Amino acid sequence: MKKLTANNKLKERGHLLILHIGFIVMSVLSILVFYNLYKVSRNNIVNIWSNNATEISKDVEYYLTTPKDAVNFTSQKVEEMMQEGKSNAEINQYLIEETSVYSNMIESNTTGIYGFCNGEYLDGSGWIPPEDYQPKERPWYIAAKAAGGKIAFVEPFYNLQTETMMMSVCKLLDDGESVISMDIFMDSIQRIEANMTNGNDIEAAMVIDKSGFVVAHSDANEVGNNYSDDGDADHKELIDRILSSSQKYFPLKLHGKQNLIFCQAITSEWYSVIILNEEDVFKSIRYIYILSAFVLLIVLTLYFAIFVIFLHKQKLVFELQSDIRAIADIYKSMDLLDIKNQTGKNLRESVLHDYFTVEDDSLKNRDEQIVNILAAESSRNLLSQFMDISTLEKRLNGLNSISHEYLDNDNKWNRMQMIVVERANDGSLSKVLTTIQSIDEDKRQQENLKRMAETDALTHIYNRNGGEAHIFEYFEAGRNGMFLLLDVDSFKYVNDTYGHDRGDEVIIAVADCLTSTFRDTDVVYRLGGDEFAVFAVGIETKDTGLLVMNRLFYNIDSIVLDGISDWRVQISVGAVLCNSRDGVDFANTLKLADEAMYESKKVKGNSFTF
Repeated sequence: MKKLTANNKLKERGHLLILHIGFIVMSVLSILVFYNLYKVSRNNIVNIWSNNATEISKDVEYYLTTPKDAVNFTSQKVEEMMQEGKSNAEINQYLIEETSVYSNMIESNTTGIYGFCNGEYLDGSGWIPPEDYQPKERPWYIAAKAAGGKIAFVEPFYNLQTETMMMSVCKLLDDGESVISMDIFMDSIQRIEANMTNGNDIEAAMVIDKSGFVVAHSDANEVGNNYSDDGDADHKELIDRILSSSQKYFPLKLHGKQNLIFCQAITSEWYSVIILNEEDVFKSIRYIYILSAFVLLIVLTLYFAIFVIFLHKQKLVFELQSDIRAIADIYKSMDLLDIKNQTGKNLRESVLHDYFTVEDDSLKNRDEQIVNILAAESSRNLLSQFMDISTLEKRLNGLNSISHEYLDNDNKWNRMQMIVVERANDGSLSKVLTTIQSIDEDKRQQENLKRMAETDALTHIYNRNGGEAHIFEYFEAGRNGMFLLLDVDSFKYVNDTYGHDRGDEVIIAVADCLTSTFRDTDVVYRLGGDEFAVFAVGIETKDTGLLVMNRLFYNIDSIVLDGISDWRVQISVGAVLCNSRDGVDFANTLKLADEAMYESKKVKGNSFTF
């Protein structure tokens, strides 16, 4: 007796030991699980804000693209005019015309195009400088000279004439002395930064350059400050970290607060910066996981307290997508077509570079080659019509631009756009800008969403909305056919006897049977449950319909379901012949087919009623 008692005590101690060890192990595992969850959530939040920083930088860079292209394009034209011996008066008139064009494109965000040509200051906006105005001493001229023929962005300045912050975009011409420049307002960039803080827990959002100059800031009072020269110690450390760090975000303590700094390069000189309070960013997930872990520990304690060993396995799978699309120009190519002289010039890296840079080659003779390079075979005919120079005048009548979407040879979607750049005095087209933009991602997403909305999740055929939409298209096109409504006889018996998984197998088998029986041009869809519908295009007589139904019944009889020996698939079908020329009331067609189907149900086995 004493021996049994001792053995029981040993067993009890063993159970207690197992209980304590299990409790400790489960507690440690629980803490590790929630810690890992916290890390994953934290990284997810970081990635979201990294994407936000990238989007802001893209917005700012896109805003800078138009003035950059304007200066680049105008510089090329002015160089041509100078080579042709045009007078400064003619060049100035051209600057006036370009100022008008880009004022419309950039709206009210520019004062126009100006420059220093052939030793004389020219201004497209009509501004007359004072007598002591020295163009060569102006920052825009100095910056252009220093850039040596590349596009230069001058440090923003306060314009006394407009009483706003502005920035000059300039370029030195081939003669090494002449410069073309454009001033743009910084209001839009300032609005981008200010809007970023609306509704967001952001300490600050700004655009700064390498020198520490604040180009734009969510706090307008900070614009124009130079953190490297005039900022406090925290501001100087911020600039140093931005310039020295290769990471897109880093922690930094500023003015007594621990912050997360998200930084994205905009140009070789500018950076987009978002400053977040680290405690505010991660406060919500920290409290959630700490509370959740505490609750779980209480549950485990109670569970082990009643001596029940509970094995709880939980596998958490989190897939994070942190791919950030590389910042690229919105256009894949940009080319200037001279309609009058039948020549083309490349303005940006272009898929048409080998064709649009040979100015003595006729555009008409190379259209077919260009279309073959640009488009897949299925898109070439329409693209060729869109690129037809002979009809361009008529298609652009009263319009500033037209566009066309097509598939390229990599089966990706693109959009080509024709934009009027210049018209002759009689209103006829003189020059047109041709741009190509990749829209594949948006197009594919739209197609995928449409496909998902029209597809039955179980059978992968059309659902009711998708099927009926395609039937209505046939009716609108004047196509006749046979509409079928069918369901599986005694289907409830399968679900009740063998379970819903086997019932799903039956539904899938019937759907496969329908798709193999009918043509790709026919519409096969699932109404729901075990009920299906079909619109067989071109079936206009009962005799033809009967032949199709015999083929369907043969395929239905061929269905074999493993493990189900006391039941076989049989269907009841109701049919209506539809004549779209006489007009089709689809609701009435569905009602008639339903009535016919229930007539079929009165007959045992596969049955069919018109």
